[in-house]
Amino acid sequence: MKSFFTQGVAVLFEQVPTLDVIEAVLGRVVLKRNEVGTAMFSGPSLLVGFRPEVNGLIQIDIVDRPWPDDMGSPNGDPELFAAWSMGHFGPFTYPGNLERACSSATKWQDGSRAAVARHRAFVRIRLSYVFGAAEDSLTRPADCDPAAELVAVTEMAGLIGRASGALAYFNPNAEVIMPPGELAETITFAAAHSRIPIEAWAQVRIVNLDGMADGWMMMDTVGLAQLDLPDFEAVFPAGRFDPNAVYMCLLNLGLYVAGAGDVFEEGHTTEGPSGSLLRTRRFEQALMAPPRPTVRLFDDEVRKTPKKLLAKAFGAPS
Repeated sequence: MKSFFTQGVAVLFEQVPTLDVIEAVLGRVVLKRNEVGTAMFSGPSLLVGFRPEVNGLIQIDIVDRPWPDDMGSPNGDPELFAAWSMGHFGPFTYPGNLERACSSATKWQDGSRAAVARHRAFVRIRLSYVFGAAEDSLTRPADCDPAAELVAVTEMAGLIGRASGALAYFNPNAEVIMPPGELAETITFAAAHSRIPIEAWAQVRIVNLDGMADGWMMMDTVGLAQLDLPDFEAVFPAGRFDPNAVYMCLLNLGLYVAGAGDVFEEGHTTEGPSGSLLRTRRFEQALMAPPRPTVRLFDDEVRKTPKKLLAKAFGAPS
């Protein structure tokens, strides 16, 4: 849930960088510099502008420890748990997201795990409208543009990724991890094609549903909540579609709703892979972690959908 911070991404580092190093690669006017801090809530940090007319600011802070994938507990690590529950690691971060990101990084799976094993610190890039504001201030302005916010923090992550010792870009809200060079290429490609860098904002995963629905598969997105949208889940019998075609379908649906908004209602249809017709149902909870609302896509030509994929136990239609 978006509260103090509306967006937040990170860059994993091999060693603890200094504020001087980060400021040098940013090449931006720093409004405020804080040499001290509490690591879970805010390490040593820089504050730069985003939308000054509505107090929009971006904080870049250095955390002198590896990414805490378990996010603590009320008894075991209450400070970490409190910071996580208040959104200080990203508004949609959920325990285990770094591990899931590595598992889903099919093109960089070994590399991502090696980067995670090597990293000893990380830099957070977080956007907020309430730094220094009154207690009753709105957490977001009425004309908030989440895509513009994400562009700003992603581009800043790209700059920070140029610093010595930077190992990986990590978006915990989308469970996306990629090397800094790939992030730079993603940003450049998106700009050249006049679209958002959705590959840096949304993960597309493939899941074998055996045990829940034998012989069925699911491909889903993670990360569209950053754009105030539900994610997508496509469920289909194994072998029905080429997974690469489903990947492109889900990515294109993400691009579509990023521009059109949350337009898919219960029972709507959309074109799927190979000209298939996909029918939508809306659910408050996804089939797989992290918890989030989804639009679940069913192939109209498949008449015997396993009940578990429709059952309340896995999310009642909203």
